[in-house]
Amino acid sequence: MATIEERFEMIQKSVLDQAEAEAKKLRDEAEEFKTTAMKKAEAEVLQELYSRIQDEITEIHTSATRSVSQQESKERQDLLLRREEITRAVFEQVKRRLLDFTKTPAYIDLMNEIAKELGARCPMEGTIVMLRRDDYHLAAKLGEHFGKNVRILADEAIRIGGIKVMNQSSGIFLDETLDSRLEDQKPWFYSHSGLTIN
Repeated sequence: MATIEERFEMIQKSVLDQAEAEAKKLRDEAEEFKTTAMKKAEAEVLQELYSRIQDEITEIHTSATRSVSQQESKERQDLLLRREEITRAVFEQVKRRLLDFTKTPAYIDLMNEIAKELGARCPMEGTIVMLRRDDYHLAAKLGEHFGKNVRILADEAIRIGGIKVMNQSSGIFLDETLDSRLEDQKPWFYSHSGLTIN
């Protein structure tokens, strides 16, 4: 039989072994917990970084798209302004040529033809014929095509030439001015000039 001291040593050894086993188990669990926690933290950090990268990529893409869109819009606006400048210059040149034409005998012939045609379409009493101020010297001759009781006025709105006719009682308004004919050419010019903007 073992002595008390031996028994005490055996109990002590048993308790120490058990404590050592328990401590090892706790250390292993702590290490496993630490490893799991580290992996989880790593995964969370990676997920957050991935999410931030995706957000930044989206922001860069959005910013680039916005920038490209603004640049395209600016370029389109610049092209529209340039097209308007070209159109204005072309029509200003045509207007000058038409004004030169109004100083020729061919213009007087054209005015007589217009007056003859409009007089046939609007021979009613109370008709008002409007001419450019510079053409008012033709009033008596052109008025012959409209019959009696016609008023002939100078119209400041007619800048190039031609004739306007109005009869309020019959609701007739006819515009055979070079001004309106030139203005009517703008849509044709836009579609045939090659200055379209897509």
